[in-house]
Amino acid sequence: MKHLTLLLVLLLGFTAAQSQQADKPRGPVTFAELLEEAGMEYEIPAGFEEAPVEYNEVLPYQYRVRSTDGTVEIRYTIFPLDRVEIDYDDPHSSAPEPDHLFTLLFPGILTELSGWGHYKSKDYPPDEALRLFRADWAAVAVMEVIPEYSPDFRQALVVAMHRNGHADAYQIFLGNDLKHLGVVAARVEASLRFKE
Repeated sequence: MKHLTLLLVLLLGFTAAQSQQADKPRGPVTFAELLEEAGMEYEIPAGFEEAPVEYNEVLPYQYRVRSTDGTVEIRYTIFPLDRVEIDYDDPHSSAPEPDHLFTLLFPGILTELSGWGHYKSKDYPPDEALRLFRADWAAVAVMEVIPEYSPDFRQALVVAMHRNGHADAYQIFLGNDLKHLGVVAARVEASLRFKE
């Protein structure tokens, strides 16, 4: 339960930081600026086009694309570590280091997206995380998502990645055919990755 409280604080803090006025130091940024701050690079995958970003209270995201055939949507959520503010109230232990938050955020995000439902996840082998994403850690999960997150698509494949000192990033592939999502994700997941 503690990891969910931390997750909600982080998400609310991040959303608030994005909605501040531009003259304040932590104001809104474009997706390109956010990528730069996180030390990441992105190229829109072939067969996809940009779609409008809409506020989502389950998990805010900063960029979205849809396949030209309309069967797959990808939402991108990036947390640069220098933007993360930890409000941690536990007198028995210290607040986690930003580079260790992914161990709390990843299961917390999956729980939120699935509405306390079931999900399956596994870590990428370290060499594959490095090869695909230039990440120190990466994982993938599959689940059915709640309608509040996606009224159009019921299945999700989530690719998460973390690089020490830089950011946590999430690619949420949405569709109605999990097998098809797996094929698409395998083809385009490396479109978002950390810079060398």
